[in-house]
Amino acid sequence: MTYSPSYTTRAQAKAAYAERNRNRFLRVLVRDTLLLIREFRWILLAFFIMIGLATFSFFILWNASSAPDNGLSLTQTLFFIITMTFFEPTLDFQEVNAWYLQIYFFMMPLVGLIFLTLGVADFAVLLFNRRAREEQWEETVASTFSGHIIVVGLGHVGLRVVRELIILGEDIVVIEKDEIDDHFAEARSYDIPIIVADGRSEDSLRKAGIDKASGVIIATNNDLVNLEIASRIRENNPNIRLVMRMFDDDFAQVMAERFDISAVFSSSALAAPAFAGAATGTEIIQTFKVADTVLAMGRLEVQPGCRLDGATVREVETEVDVSVVFWQGANSAKIDVHPARDHLIRSGDTIAVVAGIPDIKRLASEWNRM
Repeated sequence: MTYSPSYTTRAQAKAAYAERNRNRFLRVLVRDTLLLIREFRWILLAFFIMIGLATFSFFILWNASSAPDNGLSLTQTLFFIITMTFFEPTLDFQEVNAWYLQIYFFMMPLVGLIFLTLGVADFAVLLFNRRAREEQWEETVASTFSGHIIVVGLGHVGLRVVRELIILGEDIVVIEKDEIDDHFAEARSYDIPIIVADGRSEDSLRKAGIDKASGVIIATNNDLVNLEIASRIRENNPNIRLVMRMFDDDFAQVMAERFDISAVFSSSALAAPAFAGAATGTEIIQTFKVADTVLAMGRLEVQPGCRLDGATVREVETEVDVSVVFWQGANSAKIDVHPARDHLIRSGDTIAVVAGIPDIKRLASEWNRM
């Protein structure tokens, strides 16, 4: 099957992911503004009531004491009151003769100052400087996600998981309690929301959208913490797909049954075959486990004059217990996922095979050498 990738490089996939997240900016902005208004609702309500009362009283008193041709509209009065409140009166004090109107020139700045200190100034700063409340902003971004993947732990493994999920085009929310500057910077460069909190906390899971997420990957480097997180997740969402990292491979299988975990991976167990393959001169791209069998994907660049040069996919798969799952022509962007069995392999081509490590080693040593 010939395949034309949507993104030719990881960089392009990451750029597309970041662009998709930016497209939700307006929705996040509206929701964040509403949350901010809710937080300051009482002081804002009191402030607007004060402005309204001052406007109507000044409007009535001015028009009652002025000639008909010198009256003010409500809009003009509102403008004058607002400018008085913030120390920039646009109405000339010398033109106001009534003492009860002159009082407004002294009273409104004082009242405005009181409201500014009580929270109106804070509201204005936070409204126009979202990064001043980065934690709340990212929680708001996370609240707009649905069907996303939650990654708990942004260490070395967690960051690699995030990179792979980006390539797959999944929406991601991260939970990490320790701020790791370079890891946080990379995740935020893709506009991924990070909940800075302990993954064992029910509150942090709620902020990450555990009720709307499609899956959770637990990737911290502490097995006991991972188990606590798994237990908490199962309490909040019994049906969510749960994937967990553990160091002890045997213990991992027991816990997978105990907590109904979809998949448990031991980093050391998965990495060991790759190290062994590299030591024998075989390039192992990825290892994975099916039941109790560890399989690997190996990559080979076909050498001129070797046994692979001129062989068909059928011959390779028949004589060596491997499955050819990928082919790319020499000096060509064209690739074929699971090439036809009569496909001819030539020198300079790149193929990827799935098999056990010994079979991949045999293919590399017996079929890809001159």
